Amino acid sequence: MGALRDLVLISTLSLVPCALWLWYFASQSRYKRPSRRVIGLTFLLGALATIPAFGLNLLAQTAWVGVFGRSQWTHLAILVLVVAPIEEFVKLLVVYGFAYRRPEFDEPLDGVIYSASAALGFAAVENVIYLAQTSPLLVLLRGPLTNPGHALFSALWGISLSRAKAAPNLPFERFRIIAGGWLLATLAHATFDLLLVASSSQHLVFLTVLVGGVLVLFFGVRSRLHSYRDASPHREGTIFVQTFVYCQECGTKGAASTLCSGCGSLLPEPEELVLCPICSTQQRSGAKFCARCGANMKLPAADNLDARPHFVTIAPNGEGRIAYILNRGDIQIGRTLDNEFVIEHPSVSKRHARVVAEASDYALEDLGSINGTFINGRRVKTARLEDGCEVRFGQASFVYRAPQR
Repeated sequence: MGALRDLVLISTLSLVPCALWLWYFASQSRYKRPSRRVIGLTFLLGALATIPAFGLNLLAQTAWVGVFGRSQWTHLAILVLVVAPIEEFVKLLVVYGFAYRRPEFDEPLDGVIYSASAALGFAAVENVIYLAQTSPLLVLLRGPLTNPGHALFSALWGISLSRAKAAPNLPFERFRIIAGGWLLATLAHATFDLLLVASSSQHLVFLTVLVGGVLVLFFGVRSRLHSYRDASPHREGTIFVQTFVYCQECGTKGAASTLCSGCGSLLPEPEELVLCPICSTQQRSGAKFCARCGANMKLPAADNLDARPHFVTIAPNGEGRIAYILNRGDIQIGRTLDNEFVIEHPSVSKRHARVVAEASDYALEDLGSINGTFINGRRVKTARLEDGCEVRFGQASFVYRAPQR
């Protein structure tokens, strides 16, 4: 009975702090309800990830000690070069292999929530192991420091997963973003472990630095959480961009599809709406240079940046940059991260448009977006894409480049 009681006590002390921190991260999503199923499965997979992490750590540590021998410096090197990279890597694989590919991962905040879920599942198992080997009072240290530490370290690559989803679908670019987040998390994790070891021998000074570092990281991640929450595509939907035209009867300026304030005539929708490709300011029809920033309104016909069909963004210096490669037969375009082509612009709808392959061409279809889809300034419902045409989703402007034959 005593052994069973100890097991229940240790399990409870291990899970409760993790559950509380998991509730905190999940509660930050206020404009959509996070999937409890995906959070729960990610937490469970994070717990199971301790098995390969333990095996890899054991192999790597054995090899390291075999080469360099046992010493205090060897122990510290293992914390930095073995434990931290491996633990962050296996947690990252859990989220990338499961939650990242789920349709529920549809806003930047989800990167932090699901990374924290995997990390806290991992921490829960670690807690059981540590508390079984030492005093249950150790939970007083692991609860306030180690548990949120795991979640905060992983939040750094969780943020990078969200950024990668919205980045151009170029493998190297997305890999670079995710790898950068993993390296940053590894550095934070290794620093934490080193300070934890130092505080056990030097006590107050290093413990103070450790607590201060966790607090700085917590408030940094918290700030990012709040910015993601406030910019959530689920908050207020798409911002409607009003189109202004001049009355054909009296010349008074007013909003399209409303009655003229001068003569009462109905102001029509413009047949062609021209925006500057650099600053997105509305221009008069036929303008050669932007009235606001002076940019050339004729988009440069640069060479194809890729042999495959793709959309290009135009930088302020006139250079093109690949925004998305059309590598599928049906591509959803919109603001949320569950679209294939993600456009993080407030004038873009959650489900804005789609591109469908038809024989050797591609057709663009608007999906009832609030601010419309335009080709060469003309609003369209469906249209074929032609090489060099300007395509605009709301106020987000791109150039389409056809595949090289």
